[in-house]
Amino acid sequence: MRCDVTEVRLGCSATQSFLDGVTVKTANPPSPRKGGRSLMAKQLRRQANQSTLDPRDAFPGAITIAGYHQEARKTDRLKNARDLSFGFFGEVGGLLSALKKQKRDQLVLSDPQAVSEELGDALWYLVNLAGACDFLLEDVAAQAWAFLRQHFGESSRRPPAPLTFRSLEGLCAQHHAQLSRQGSSALQLLAKAAGTIVSDGVPKRGLSGAPQEQQAILGQLLAALVLVCARHRLSLEAIAYANLQKTMDRWPGQAAAYQLPQNYGEPHEQFPEELQITFMQRRVGNRVLVFQRLNKVNIGDPLTDNSHRADGYRFHDAFHIAYAVHLGWSPVLRALLKLKRKSDSRIDENEDGARAVIIEEGIATWIFNHSLRQSPKYYADVEEGRLDYFLLKQVRSLVAGFEVEAAPLWQWEKAILDGFRIFRLLLDNKGGTIVADLKKHTMNYIEPEVVRS
Repeated sequence: MRCDVTEVRLGCSATQSFLDGVTVKTANPPSPRKGGRSLMAKQLRRQANQSTLDPRDAFPGAITIAGYHQEARKTDRLKNARDLSFGFFGEVGGLLSALKKQKRDQLVLSDPQAVSEELGDALWYLVNLAGACDFLLEDVAAQAWAFLRQHFGESSRRPPAPLTFRSLEGLCAQHHAQLSRQGSSALQLLAKAAGTIVSDGVPKRGLSGAPQEQQAILGQLLAALVLVCARHRLSLEAIAYANLQKTMDRWPGQAAAYQLPQNYGEPHEQFPEELQITFMQRRVGNRVLVFQRLNKVNIGDPLTDNSHRADGYRFHDAFHIAYAVHLGWSPVLRALLKLKRKSDSRIDENEDGARAVIIEEGIATWIFNHSLRQSPKYYADVEEGRLDYFLLKQVRSLVAGFEVEAAPLWQWEKAILDGFRIFRLLLDNKGGTIVADLKKHTMNYIEPEVVRS
């Protein structure tokens, strides 16, 4: 679900003097230019979004708290209360940090998105924590309902069933004036309660204390999230939808289905269904070069590491092949194989041109440098689903406006990790052959033949 927030009033924080009375407005989005890259990118986004996973499919009406948990638990890789409680505590800290930066730096465009994302992550951890403690989310939501009514001085009343985010938000909607007067109390409440669940140490199987007390604390935390959203004029239901879309984008589970760009151009300009490219490492004088061959014909220029320190970058074309296999996109590989879509001048210039090539090379280099800072290098121990989320988000931002911009993050992760798997084999064996199946989205490796001197 898309939720465009145009204004957020920030008047609460961990301290009374923090952010009171600050109004932050998002910049008006620029109107799309007619023609050229902007129009084409808009068309590409529309086509790609038709197949994008949408959490609204699971919720035809208002989203229930229990229903949100049923979807959120599908992406829970932690499965224990201790890790989930510390994760929730960390997200609350991230929320406070985002609000601090908002006040300090006078940010504009990304403020509501940053705050909303932190709130969504905190909600994800909270509901999965409740599930790990074997509580029914309907019961936790009922505790939140009771807490909110007491917080606003209303008489006790049985909650509606099933409880939805709208039900909880409806209680706050009647008390805007009171929320304004309370200033930072909502964030103070959230920070204090978040500290409570980790202060005494949390076993893997559940929180400390009697079950009734645990459930009451979790309900109080849910209520605090509702209050923070209401104080910021944000919708927790919209945030919950956005969070599910984010987690589906990152960890789709069995719902994963490849999303590929439209096949513009003529049939002879498309990537072949299968590629076999051989990498041969040779020493020429004092230089180590890598040659590439397709159908026994050399392609491209010989490559070196282009670095004072040997790091294996001479085999980096494995990354471009992986992008083609898992994303259906690689302007670099198109140029190498002479598959630029010249039959369509718009696509040739805007998707296969120099700018696209430079961006792809920049992405490959940036990710490679990131991998060098890991231990072990080259993402050797990174499992699928564990690649740096910030890195994936940055990659997506770099391809905004191009035909691959709608590719989900899990697809980018597959391309990156599979490319590095093949890269490590090429580096270790000083060459070899990549067998790439672009239809089945697989990459296999064949060791190099022994070269007689």
